[in-house]
Amino acid sequence: MLLLLHGWGLNRRVFGGLEGALGIPAESLDLPGHGEASYESGALDPDRLAARLAAAYPGAHAWLGWSLGGLVALTLAARHPQSVSRLVLVGATPRFVRAPDWPCGTAPDVLEAFADQLAVDHAATVRRFLTLQVGTGARTEARALMAHLQDGGMPQASALAEGLAILQGSDRRALLPSIRAPVLFVHAATDTIVPIEAARAAARLVPDGRLREAGRGHAPFLNAEDAVATLIRDFLRD
Repeated sequence: MLLLLHGWGLNRRVFGGLEGALGIPAESLDLPGHGEASYESGALDPDRLAARLAAAYPGAHAWLGWSLGGLVALTLAARHPQSVSRLVLVGATPRFVRAPDWPCGTAPDVLEAFADQLAVDHAATVRRFLTLQVGTGARTEARALMAHLQDGGMPQASALAEGLAILQGSDRRALLPSIRAPVLFVHAATDTIVPIEAARAAARLVPDGRLREAGRGHAPFLNAEDAVATLIRDFLRD
């Protein structure tokens, strides 16, 4: 079974096409406060959420985490190794924000601008973030993301604020060397939110990590569905 965790501001519906292309048993989950999932303060904390997922899905499973979901998934693999047989990280990084020893991160002012706007209009902030994920001119993917958002439900404002704070403050690099499961990083060279250099650096920190490029933008499974599905399927069957 492959279990999938989506990114900030979206919901499990975003993986509908990928699930069909994979053709293997899979289940997409809503993060707390997103889609149909309930929310309480602190529920998105990666350590707390990883422990909850390990208890809810006993046994070893393959996990896929995209963006914010990737932070949770890698935490699950490091803290609860008995729960993860293989790990796929799409557009994910152990640290989103740039630092002197992490030059491949996102500029701090990008997320700060989203935090400022979130306090004024959380729906408009999510729409702007979705547009940024797919890049200029990618209208088909932008429409697809909006459709998934509308079909699955707008996330709660408090969950958005907590999730954004996690993206701004989390640094999970120290966990990567302890991950025993094989890890596949799937990344687009044109990702403007998480530069591919971050995936390259993270893959080098994992004992059994590998990077494969596919698609474009921050959600390559939308524009390169079959290619991404093939990479994942081959990795899981290897």
